[in-house]
Amino acid sequence: MSGASLSAQENSEQTGQGFSPEDDLDCALYTAGLLASDDGVMTPDARTALIGTMTYFLGRYEAQRGTPISVALVERYPAYLEADSTQLEQICGLRARGFASRMEDMGRVMIEAEAQSSPNAPETP
Repeated sequence: MSGASLSAQENSEQTGQGFSPEDDLDCALYTAGLLASDDGVMTPDARTALIGTMTYFLGRYEAQRGTPISVALVERYPAYLEADSTQLEQICGLRARGFASRMEDMGRVMIEAEAQSSPNAPETP
């Protein structure tokens, strides 16, 4: 996949468009595979991040489809196994980093909002 193609996908993720529910399910399955492959060396923070990422993709899927997640995972698994794992790694990784970046931005905004609303907060320049 070209850099321009990945950049377009990153922009699509920023706007929440361009990915199908099945793409979201594939990324959830990919992330679940990373969790399952842990041989005890994954840090607790890394494990928590992967669980959060998997939950994000599952939530996106469930928001768009009425299929119970247990049914959807079983139905999607054969197609997932046929997918290009390198492409999944690139796309899902890019999307996960975009999500993490948005969460970090939200954290900063919340800290700033809290500081501004506190009666003892120093004035910001």
